[in-house]
Amino acid sequence: MSAHDATPECIFCQIVCGALPSAKVAEDEYTLAFIARPSAVEGHTLVIPKRHSRNIFDIAPDDLRHVIITVKAVAERQRARLGCEGVTLYQANEPAGFQTVFHFHVHVLPRRSGDAIRHAWDVRPIDTADLEMIARRLRD
Repeated sequence: MSAHDATPECIFCQIVCGALPSAKVAEDEYTLAFIARPSAVEGHTLVIPKRHSRNIFDIAPDDLRHVIITVKAVAERQRARLGCEGVTLYQANEPAGFQTVFHFHVHVLPRRSGDAIRHAWDVRPIDTADLEMIARRLRD
């Protein structure tokens, strides 16, 4: 499988192979970054591997490494060229995790104080003993 193999029914694969247009931000042999459509904020960018992977459970480690390097480069460009104060990274997996396009992708959202983006979840207090029990389940 080459870095450009595509799944024809996947909208992101269609963008990679040029069958659908995109507003490219960055591209290399392994990744493509383009402006999200629709966008949550100005500069909202998606970074994808060119080789199709459904999500975090499916992506090859080397492809993931290339994606995160491109994510960092995009975030640095957003700060330098759009003057954002910070960035939020968002990555969802499977319907229960709110994934809607089944090709691994990372949203890179340039952030400014007072923008319209809100927290994705509410935090809740948790007992220290419960924390350790959960950590043990994940470790052992």
